[in-house]
Amino acid sequence: MKLTISFDYDSPEGYRRSFGMRGWPADADQRGTDVLLRVLGEHGVRATFGVVGRAALEGAPPEHCPEQIRAIHAAGHEVASHSMLHRFIPPMRRGELLEDARESRRALEECIGAPVRGFIPPFNRPMHFPRRRAISVSEVLGLHGRGRGRQSLGSMLHVLGEAGFGWSRVSFEDKLARFFGGTAPAQPFLYGGVAAIPLHATGFGESAAALVRRYLDSGRTIAIYGHPNQALERNNQSAAHLDAFLTAVARARREGRLQIHTMAEIEAQARGGKPAQAMESCVAR
Repeated sequence: MKLTISFDYDSPEGYRRSFGMRGWPADADQRGTDVLLRVLGEHGVRATFGVVGRAALEGAPPEHCPEQIRAIHAAGHEVASHSMLHRFIPPMRRGELLEDARESRRALEECIGAPVRGFIPPFNRPMHFPRRRAISVSEVLGLHGRGRGRQSLGSMLHVLGEAGFGWSRVSFEDKLARFFGGTAPAQPFLYGGVAAIPLHATGFGESAAALVRRYLDSGRTIAIYGHPNQALERNNQSAAHLDAFLTAVARARREGRLQIHTMAEIEAQARGGKPAQAMESCVAR
């Protein structure tokens, strides 16, 4: 089984734009990331950090944390985009989304001095994806109070491909499969030239552990995620839960039954193990 672990580094800009995080400690991502890097290092695990591009710009922390972002990269973890400003994507116009995606990639690449292949959409939206029988009425009609939906998951992937991204973590629910009693976890697929990597669980508690136990010998890919700002909290996204989770799967890793990959590595596997077509790098500009 293949497992990929990612973290959404929202930064204070993300807290201000999120539904229920206003008033969150401004340095929560910084402090949480420090602890997560220690735990991941102790277990020899490389993860993917989706970072809001604004945080990579030079300036004073905690609004801007380029040194920590470079430390994430230097520790061997993948740095991906979590958009430039943590905006809610469904109501964005195509040009707005394209500019945001390109700007975030440029900021992150200039920060770490390396290509950025991946994009993690804020709020795990859009989820509307009729091609995979995933319907989100709230996004289409704007019932979330943030404007009527212009972007579906499919249209977002096409824009990301134009912006030079190679993969995106996605979240959607096959309503038909749910009606008939569920199905196996959705697997990475190519769409619009981008490798879409479905998300399966939040946090490192029992639901994530149960997924690993159930699909350990299936050869499937499972994606779980958390937030650095939750790492010091008492919930299943905490660093303590991550430590316990990685300890629990250590034997399966030693036996070769479980491999933990970055999302860029999952992308390469989705493309048949062949290197993706070279993208224009913002670093090279």
